[in-house]
Amino acid sequence: MSINIGMSGLKSTTEQMNTISQNIANVGTIGYKSSRTEFQDIYAPQFGGGEMNGVEVSTTRQSFMSGSTTPTGRNSDLAINGEGFFMVQSNGQQMFTRNGVMNLDADGYLVTADGYRLQGYDATDTGQIQTGNMADLSVSTGDMAAKITTKVNQGLNLDANSAAIDTAKTPFDPEDPATFTTRTTTTIYDSIGGEHEMTQYFVKTGDNQWQAHYVLDDQKTPIQTEAVVFNAEGKIVTPAGGVSLNFAPGNGANQQTVTFDMAEVSQYGSKFSINKNAQDGYAPGKLAGWYFEDDGTVYARYSNGQTKAQGQVVLARFPNQEGLQQAGGTRWTQSFASGAPLTGTANTGQMGSLRTGVYEGSNVDLTNEMVGLMSAQSNYQANAKTIQVSQEMTQILFQNL
Repeated sequence: MSINIGMSGLKSTTEQMNTISQNIANVGTIGYKSSRTEFQDIYAPQFGGGEMNGVEVSTTRQSFMSGSTTPTGRNSDLAINGEGFFMVQSNGQQMFTRNGVMNLDADGYLVTADGYRLQGYDATDTGQIQTGNMADLSVSTGDMAAKITTKVNQGLNLDANSAAIDTAKTPFDPEDPATFTTRTTTTIYDSIGGEHEMTQYFVKTGDNQWQAHYVLDDQKTPIQTEAVVFNAEGKIVTPAGGVSLNFAPGNGANQQTVTFDMAEVSQYGSKFSINKNAQDGYAPGKLAGWYFEDDGTVYARYSNGQTKAQGQVVLARFPNQEGLQQAGGTRWTQSFASGAPLTGTANTGQMGSLRTGVYEGSNVDLTNEMVGLMSAQSNYQANAKTIQVSQEMTQILFQNL
C-alpha cells in the first residue's frame, strides 16, 4: 500500500505544481486572481480499525485579495478598490471580472480586450442616468446638437466717473466710439447652432442714468434700447428683471428670445470691468473622446467643450465570491456555491469605490509562489523516493522467499 500512498502524493503534488505554475505564468495578467491547492488525507475506515490511503486534493481555492494598481494615464481605465466585480456579457452570457481596461468598439460599445460588453445603467438622450435600467454601456458617436441661447448671466461694473453724453447732440452710432461710453460683446447661438455676436453699447446720459443699446452682429441699428438706472449706492434699479430681446437671427433659424440677467450689474466709482458673462447655449459638437468619473459614470466629450453622461457602471458582489466558477480571460461566472449577484453602483452598500486612470494587476506574490514551487518539488521528490524504497523492499522480500 505504500506504493499507492506514494502515487497519491505524486498526483496531488503535480496538481499543486500546476496551480503554482498557472499563478507564475499570470503574474503580469491584469485582474488575475491567484489560487492555492489544499490537501486532505485519505482514510478508509474498516471494521475494527482503519487504513491510511495517502493524500488527495480537497480543493483549489481562489484568492480575491486585491492586486496592486498601475497608473495608465487613460481615464477609460478603472480599478475597484474593495469588493465588487465589473459585469460584462457576450451573446447573452453574463460574466464578472476585475479587469477594468475598457475600449470603444466599432459600434460604440464599451468592451474588454476580448470583446465582452460592459454592463451598467443606461442614460437618456439628455444625459439622465436611468437607475435600474441595465444595458450594454455605449458612447454615442453621433454629433451633439446645438443648444439655443436663452439666457445670459452678466456681472459687470459701469464707471460712475464717466462723462455723460448728450444724446440729443450726439446720437448713438455703433461705428462712432464718441457716441457711447463702453461696450461688451457676448457670443450667442441660434436654434441651428449658428454663432452670433450680441454687443451691448452703454451710454451714460446723466448721474446714475445710462442707456443700453443691443446690436446683433454687424447691423447698424439696435434691435432694442433700454434705460438703465442705478441708485445712489451703485445698485441697479432698472431694469429690475433684466432685459429680454426677441429677434430673428436669420439663416433659417427660429425666432429667438434671449434674456440678459443684469442683477449683478453695478455702477461704482471704478473702471469698467467684467467678472461674468455666461450664456447657456452652445454650437454643435463632434465626439472628441470619452472618460469615466469616480462614481462610474461614463461621459462623452465633444469638440464644443460640452460633456454628456452616457451611462453608469454597475458593480456586482457575491455572498461567497470564492464559490465563483473560473471562465478564463480573468472572468468568472456565478455558481450555486457563490450565490446570486448583488448589484449596485460604486460606494453603495458594501460595493467598493472606483479609481480612474489605473488598472488592477495580478495579485500573485511571485516570491511566495517560488517558495511554494520549491516546497512542492521537494514533496514530489520525497514521494517518488517512498515509491522507490517500497519497490526495493518488495524485491528483497521476494528474493528471500
